[in-house]
Amino acid sequence: MLILSGCLLGQSKVDEAKLKVFSPDENSAVYNQIYTQNFFFGNFGLKQLVSAVPINLKSVKSIKVSATPSDGKTVPVMELYYDKDGKLTQMKVLESFFGKPMTVDYKYRDGLLEEETISKTEKGKAVKEVNQFYYAEGKMIVHDFRDMLDVYSLNGKVLSKRSYMNGSLVLNDSFDGKCRLTTYKGKQINKVCFSNLNLEFPLSIDEYTMNEDKNGKLILMKDQTLEIKKNKEQEYSILNNGKEQYILKLNKDMRIQEFNFLGIRAEKVGPVDFKFNYTNY
Repeated sequence: MLILSGCLLGQSKVDEAKLKVFSPDENSAVYNQIYTQNFFFGNFGLKQLVSAVPINLKSVKSIKVSATPSDGKTVPVMELYYDKDGKLTQMKVLESFFGKPMTVDYKYRDGLLEEETISKTEKGKAVKEVNQFYYAEGKMIVHDFRDMLDVYSLNGKVLSKRSYMNGSLVLNDSFDGKCRLTTYKGKQINKVCFSNLNLEFPLSIDEYTMNEDKNGKLILMKDQTLEIKKNKEQEYSILNNGKEQYILKLNKDMRIQEFNFLGIRAEKVGPVDFKFNYTNY
């Protein structure tokens, strides 16, 4: 019993000084790639699912995304900028996307992420939030602006993390087979199951959240199943619980050309078409 308690204590505490170092290994670049890819699709909960599509960003200097809702008025929503090595240097989320503009700048050291700076305006004042990146023990560590320390691990191409505040474990991801289970302060809050952890096509993802059963007991229940299917060359459908909800179209260079949200008729949410425009080096 004492041995078990000691193990649990070891897992719930961390020496931050040992992790806040810059000691990268062969996996560090993989962490960076997974962390920075598909930010646009993360806004739809599709960041991991779209990873199964072979998207070509070689020689891309910038991507500008615009949206045309059902009323027909086209507005810019996001801009992404890359250096000649293909690394993301800046992301701009425009007001028309989520109501508040935001700019995120990325600083690199020896080709690896070192700093992420989020600039925005709150209550009329300019605010900067800075996240610092470290690499130790085969992991990527992010010390964020809230003083939270996130320790990332790789499971195939799926990221998991353990989050610490003042050295104590707050949030913890663990794996059971192909399922990632998340606990917050010791209580399970969700589960995500992948058809494969390398996020290769074909890919489906089952998402579970805590809900009350018929007896009023909180249990994990399947919330949705997301699946990506290839319709034809350079065109994919994304299904939510078996119903087509998005269409992703690539151009002949295997770059994203268009992303169509088909709307949700039952909720009276209209369709939106997103178009991607590129500049190259």
